[in-house]
Amino acid sequence: MYRIVFLFVLTLAASFPASAQVQGQVIKVLSYNIHHGENTQGKLDIQGIANVILATNADLVALQEVDSSTSRVNKTDQLKELAAITGMYIYFGKAMEFDGGSFGNGVLSRFPIEKSQSIALHAKGEGSEPRNAAVVTVKLPGDSLLRFISTHLDHLDDPADRLSQVNLLMQHVQAHPALPLIVAGDMNAQPASKEISIFKQTFADATEKLGPTWPSDKPTQKLDYIFLYNKTQWHVMSALVVEETVASDHRPVIAEVLLK
Repeated sequence: MYRIVFLFVLTLAASFPASAQVQGQVIKVLSYNIHHGENTQGKLDIQGIANVILATNADLVALQEVDSSTSRVNKTDQLKELAAITGMYIYFGKAMEFDGGSFGNGVLSRFPIEKSQSIALHAKGEGSEPRNAAVVTVKLPGDSLLRFISTHLDHLDDPADRLSQVNLLMQHVQAHPALPLIVAGDMNAQPASKEISIFKQTFADATEKLGPTWPSDKPTQKLDYIFLYNKTQWHVMSALVVEETVASDHRPVIAEVLLK
């Protein structure tokens, strides 16, 4: 087991170039839909999720489908468990009450979290469920600030609610234009969709060249993204889909980006 994780770390290290020759703040960003910690074998395994996060050495992690004190995860607080294992700062954005607890999105950060809030992303479609964006402002080395959003958009085939949710996020971006911003998450939309095209009008897509992310065993759909605002402030150094097939039904995506 230790040899497999060690090889995984070596593979990731080889995928990212050395950052010593660049000027600016280099940040590793991971986005991961963790399926409430249930792996593809039907077992709860939050340690498996933590192992992926630790192996990637991410600085900022956007998590989707996070449970807090629900019965299906035996009343555990998954984000606090991940914080205890990784040593990172956390913020949980509740999207809805569920199964005796809460369900939503989470943020893990190696940088101190200065501010946090949850933005409700309403859905009206039949069979939809409440969604939200977990928003944090973190303090980078040198005391500069960065906003980071973890979100999970509507899953229905009809894109109406997703489009509405994207527009709400755009309104938030326009209301806070001064700080650099990263939006990461499970957008439940393919690259050619109108939803993603709206993002790309304003954001650089760090994951633009990546392939599918779902389902994790044999992915056929690209649903997970990392977007960067303001475009001119960022340089994408590298990005990849992590070839993890067991810990969740999604494969995580990671990008190493330079904030100029």
